[in-house]
Amino acid sequence: MSYSDRILQKMKYFQKTLSDPAVANNMTVSLSVAPLFASNVWLDVTGMDAAVVGLGLVNAITPAELQPLTTAYRAMMPSAEEMLQGIWASFTKIDFSLLYAFMTDLNEYVIANFKEVFQKEVMFKLYPKAYYGISYYGRSLYDPIVGREFMRSTFHRLRLLRKTDKSYISSMQSASRHAGIVDVAKDHTFNRITLVASAQMFSFVLGLGVLGRSRLTRTENGWAVIPTKTSDDRVYDVKFRTLDHLQMGLILGVAPLGHGYLLPRDGIYKLPEGKKNPPIIDVITWKARTISRSIGLTPWAYANYNKPDEMLDWHRSERTAQYDQLMSDRRLIEEWVRKQIPPEESNPVRIRQYENAVLQLISWPAKRHRWGYEGWEAMTEEQFKNWWLDNWKQQGLNEATLIKLYEGLRSWLQTLRRRKLDLGRRLSETRRRLAQLQQARS
Repeated sequence: MSYSDRILQKMKYFQKTLSDPAVANNMTVSLSVAPLFASNVWLDVTGMDAAVVGLGLVNAITPAELQPLTTAYRAMMPSAEEMLQGIWASFTKIDFSLLYAFMTDLNEYVIANFKEVFQKEVMFKLYPKAYYGISYYGRSLYDPIVGREFMRSTFHRLRLLRKTDKSYISSMQSASRHAGIVDVAKDHTFNRITLVASAQMFSFVLGLGVLGRSRLTRTENGWAVIPTKTSDDRVYDVKFRTLDHLQMGLILGVAPLGHGYLLPRDGIYKLPEGKKNPPIIDVITWKARTISRSIGLTPWAYANYNKPDEMLDWHRSERTAQYDQLMSDRRLIEEWVRKQIPPEESNPVRIRQYENAVLQLISWPAKRHRWGYEGWEAMTEEQFKNWWLDNWKQQGLNEATLIKLYEGLRSWLQTLRRRKLDLGRRLSETRRRLAQLQQARS
């Protein structure tokens, strides 16, 4: 890329994201797409959360640990000192355990959400996380850290990264091999997520269905019937009556033995006053409403840490300079990759694949904002390397070339990851510190 192209790229970034007109234009666009955004939130977020809740109970993971269930942010209006530093909205992660006390303890979760007659049976199946020297042998789970991170978060991120069934199950199989997860857990995770997604499309379940997107339910003898595909490519017609049947019921062909509950016809959720949602469903719907209402904050999130005077001239904008530094590092890496590719593989498509592979090698264990990467972050470097090689070999890249690229990067890989993280957070930390100093002086 020529120098003039780099300057043009910086200008475009500023004009589309950080300039004063950009904020106004982006606000108009955000508000115009708000209905579609809300519809997609209710379709994607509630479906994912509903599946995650059931999987968490079956795998003895407390709701407070589950992602994406507990990933939501609250925006606060800035102070005058913060506005002078370009802080237009202060985003803080919502602590769901403070809003819903039962989310940090499995027994309290069962008591708060399930009918009393079934509580003892559900608790009996729960095996809490084990602690050496404290827990009883055979009554606790000694689960590996990497596997637990994949179960509570990263498998769900893979569903967003891999849209098609075959691609998704293939990526889960690869991750499972290198994270020490048995196939039955991976298969069950896939089957549950697919089942709940199918229920959203082919039926209308309160707390799960979306008006205008979910279809009228096909029924047989008072049971709803939906099609679903399992990890082994088999298609089943599943019958259910209540949401918990989909989330944690023992369904032949979908849930392996030991990975579900034999549930009664009318389900086991506790319905306050006979009609209100159980608390965990209220968590899901409250979160969906919170995210849906946040669309108007999107332009301010993009323009955050950009001072008023910087919004008038891109030469003054430190956010634009930060972006240029990150892009300069990326271009340097991509140029290095192109020089390593052997002549027989030097075509534009192949080169782009290798560039993406190397960028993934650097960035995935060093994510700042996106949830779901904890599984890769928890891996040792050797585990991540083996997963990375397996992942890109499945996409047709040459193993020898991948190893050559990895070995060439080995000595400066950690430095690149630290630099990426430091560049990403340096400006926000500086602006917040200056705002606090100004506030202290006043």
